[in-house]
Amino acid sequence: MTLDMPDEPSFKPVPWIGTSLKDLRRFPALVQDVVGYALYLAQVGGKHPDAKVLSGFGGAGVLEVISDYRGNTFERCIR
Repeated sequence: MTLDMPDEPSFKPVPWIGTSLKDLRRFPALVQDVVGYALYLAQVGGKHPDAKVLSGFGGAGVLEVISDYRGNTFERCIR
């Protein structure tokens, strides 16, 4: 018997702008995990439950991920 295995997902590149990667690395580890998983889902064509469409970009497909941690709010934008 032969099993058909699905192809590996095709990943879209993540274009880091300015200090965005450096800034993300300063976030607490749990927040980095949430944002990292949201980025992964966006790369394979999905959407994280905490990702919301960012208004003001005319439908440009920009999402924001907001994560609360110990009374602080952390935000990242994804396109």
